[in-house]
Amino acid sequence: MEFLRTSGRIIINESGQEIILKGFGAGNWMNQEGFLFGSHEFNPEFKPFIRAGEMDRGRSINQTIIEVCGRDYADIFWKKYYRNYLAEADIKNMEELGFNSVRLPLNARALMKECPGVVYDEEVFQTMDQIIDWCEYYGIYVILDMHAAVAGQSAILCDDGVDNIPHLFIDEEGWERTMLLWEKIAKRYADRAVVAGFELLNEPLALPTWNKYLQALIRFYDEAIERIRRIDKKHIIFLQGHRFASRTDIYRHNYDPEYHNWVMAMHMYEVLPDLGSLGPILAVSSELNVPVWMGETGGNNEYMTVLYEMLYENHIGVNVWCHKGEEHADAALLCTFVLPESFGLIRDYAQKGGAKPGYDKAIQIFDQLLENIKFENCKLHVDRADAVLRRPDVRIPAIGYDMMPGVGKSFKGTYPYCVFSGYRREDRMRIVNEPDFTPFESPDYAFASVERKPKYGDWMHLELMLEEEDFACYTIREIKQDAEIFITYRAEQECEIKVTAREKIFTVKASASEVLTTIPIGIISSGENAAVKIECMEGEIILHTIIVRKL
Repeated sequence: MEFLRTSGRIIINESGQEIILKGFGAGNWMNQEGFLFGSHEFNPEFKPFIRAGEMDRGRSINQTIIEVCGRDYADIFWKKYYRNYLAEADIKNMEELGFNSVRLPLNARALMKECPGVVYDEEVFQTMDQIIDWCEYYGIYVILDMHAAVAGQSAILCDDGVDNIPHLFIDEEGWERTMLLWEKIAKRYADRAVVAGFELLNEPLALPTWNKYLQALIRFYDEAIERIRRIDKKHIIFLQGHRFASRTDIYRHNYDPEYHNWVMAMHMYEVLPDLGSLGPILAVSSELNVPVWMGETGGNNEYMTVLYEMLYENHIGVNVWCHKGEEHADAALLCTFVLPESFGLIRDYAQKGGAKPGYDKAIQIFDQLLENIKFENCKLHVDRADAVLRRPDVRIPAIGYDMMPGVGKSFKGTYPYCVFSGYRREDRMRIVNEPDFTPFESPDYAFASVERKPKYGDWMHLELMLEEEDFACYTIREIKQDAEIFITYRAEQECEIKVTAREKIFTVKASASEVLTTIPIGIISSGENAAVKIECMEGEIILHTIIVRKL
């Protein structure tokens, strides 16, 4: 594999080819989160101070295992867990599904023992070495992400802190130990091209309560980069802003002035997939001439296939959260596992004061969990991969038409007014609400004193109206076998549309229908990416979904 580096606003390899990183994050592997582990609901306590909750994060899950299984078993359990949760079969599957990268969330507590002096856990490092070796074999780039720094940087459960305080920016010892850990990692992997780069902190200062430490965050990045560059001058540095990595306030200077090899790493959940959300990020990227990487994101399949195509068109890679988790977890999971039948006994003991299971019973439960998390025992959700990569089988909301190269080429509308829905209003395409859907609570919202901006979720109730001469294009990627195109629509009167896919042109009469109706359009042959252009030739049609299914 070739080293990656930045070149202006894109990432390239040593041959000069652009590489758009597409992959999943290995959440819940080295850094456990209760909702992914199956031990705690996703209900984070966003309070200024709270101690680690019962089985809500790795350290409190570990404490429960010590109590019910014993300390010796807990030590053995985690070493097996790291090996079983992310094994060669997982990495091979990523490659087979078409991904080229994985984000490895690291926990400082696992790599550097919490004790006086600096003591590294070589066995955990060797486990990570093995995973990186597998990634190299299968051509998967690795982003090393400090998800849980020494002392904690986020002030929420995902940083595995002893409480919800960003001690990294308060305690000198935590700051220095994190610096030492990054120096250790830089030395160990300085010559490994498979490592795309180092993500210095995950979601630092997640809540507005901690904005007072923003300058400390900037100083941390400056010092860490300076110390890493004494050792490693090749790897990309990925930097996140505050407020769940959604803000760009800290990106005000060149963090890597000598090598200019750093990336803005953003997170995007539950925001509108349009230029209104992406514009501020793209503006800062342009000003600093650095790439953007969407290092954590997720949602339902329709959301992902709309947002991610917009990102790809703007040379932004994506990393979906996350690769594996418990089957009921609220995340865009590629693989899911089931909990042991009696796992509820553990949760009841830890969270409700229930009877403590006997040692033998508790060990039996956690031994079964070690089996359940293996790839061969998980359920694979290929539909997630298809949505992320926008390839057959895929369902694309009609409002998710291509953004680039822009008006007149990827879309064209004749609607002369600003779109009232507030979604993609700069395009002047006629985007309408589904029948009977009201986006605001007030029944007379059209006259209410409210901001004309749709809420997240409203956009899924929007449809695209095409009138004569209007058109919209939809990129379909990685068409590895022949596929059939369908559209779901409604129309007041019969209309005619022309659909172009590569060299094929399909002219279709769509009957009048007050309810959503799905009709076949035609077959597109296997090959590389293809743009499906849908043009209204006569009348008007309201498009709801474009569907492309493998034959």
